[in-house]
Amino acid sequence: MHIRERITADLSDAMKRRDTEVVAVLRTTLAVIGNAEAVPLATSSSRPVVGPTEVTRRQLTEEDLAQVIRSEAAERQAAADLYRAGGEPATADRLDAGARLLAGYVLADDVALGHAIYVNLLAGRRRDHGEKE
Repeated sequence: MHIRERITADLSDAMKRRDTEVVAVLRTTLAVIGNAEAVPLATSSSRPVVGPTEVTRRQLTEEDLAQVIRSEAAERQAAADLYRAGGEPATADRLDAGARLLAGYVLADDVALGHAIYVNLLAGRRRDHGEKE
């Protein structure tokens, strides 16, 4: 299964489980991927746009997707470090969990690891809330 398909499947699962934190991470990541697929606007034309403006989106390779996800995970990790330094450990922990989740999708050695991290994250949340696994 490709990266985008795994993220979409995990998003669906998280939505069914009403796991708002995982849903937010995965939705944001899919939006970032969508932005990466956008074709840059031509800035050299000073003429007004007339007619349809839809263009075919760029097709990202698996490595392109992995790079986008690595970047998103790194941004989350950097933000977590800032929140931790600013005395906000709960927010930092949430950002760390999102970064770990995303990092799992791009590890080439084990394509299922992202899903495994997601499942373990869910199990940990269930234990934290007193639910049975």
